[in-house]
Amino acid sequence: MIVAPVVLSIFLQLFVQAAQPWKALDPEQALYVYKRCYEDHLPAGSSRATYLKSWNAWKLEPNDAVTHCYAKCVLIGLQLYDEKDKAFKSERIPVQHEAYKTLNEANPREVTEYQQALASINAGDGSCVALYNAYLPVHNKFVDLSRKLYHGTVEGAAKIYAAMPQIKQKGESFFAYCAKKIWGGYNKKEWKRGRNYELSGSSQFKKVIDCIFRGLRYMDDSGLKVDEVVRDFNLINKSDLEPKVRSVLASCTGTQAYDYYSCLLKSPVKEDFKNAFDFHELRSADYAFLLRGKVYEGPEQVKEEMKHLNTTVHF
Repeated sequence: MIVAPVVLSIFLQLFVQAAQPWKALDPEQALYVYKRCYEDHLPAGSSRATYLKSWNAWKLEPNDAVTHCYAKCVLIGLQLYDEKDKAFKSERIPVQHEAYKTLNEANPREVTEYQQALASINAGDGSCVALYNAYLPVHNKFVDLSRKLYHGTVEGAAKIYAAMPQIKQKGESFFAYCAKKIWGGYNKKEWKRGRNYELSGSSQFKKVIDCIFRGLRYMDDSGLKVDEVVRDFNLINKSDLEPKVRSVLASCTGTQAYDYYSCLLKSPVKEDFKNAFDFHELRSADYAFLLRGKVYEGPEQVKEEMKHLNTTVHF
């Protein structure tokens, strides 16, 4: 019988994943959360500037449904709240502090108080308004501390970026970062071929694609995030391709990043995927790109924008 060993292997894998200690977020990960939550929740129209000014100042105002769901988005993104468990994760606060305590200038006593405050509140039904009402008093009391812990100041983030050259830097695309991480640089012949969408199949190139897929949030340890891939097609005005994109990904025989990448490049949507992928390369170097009202205007615009990346971090 081969069923038992297979089942055992799956359970062991799940156990190992569950046993993995929680890892503190670096400045890139935190910045991604803030900007993505802005993208997903800032309203259009004349009120947009009001929300943007308030949220940039770390004020959870105005007290309305828009801000409620923005707050929930950030809490989930910073992993202070677990949506599956419908519970706040106060035990992660000291882990976050410990990782950057030599740089974040946070007071250990305040960190303990912040952890205790988060542990004392109840998430209720996990709705936007329930989380907002529960967390708001904690936020208002510890906002200066949480900004230090979760890289919410330009100065604080800059210190950590400077001290950690091994993480993706401001103004650096995930494509360049991953090539540098795997190859020690991105002026490699294989990388140049790869950026022309040639499929070498080498072990190093597969690692680069895995790194990129994770950086673009196409994948995490739980697997492929199909909605994230579809979103990139939507952002190049190809939302009509969603059924085809989902079909291509669903019919892929492998489950690794390179498998999905290859399937897309061998599919009828390959040219649109290239455009979507290139556009995300640009946005991965500048998380404020869409927030400044910029939109996709075609592949030539993307090439030109890549020459003039905005490297300023906006909070």
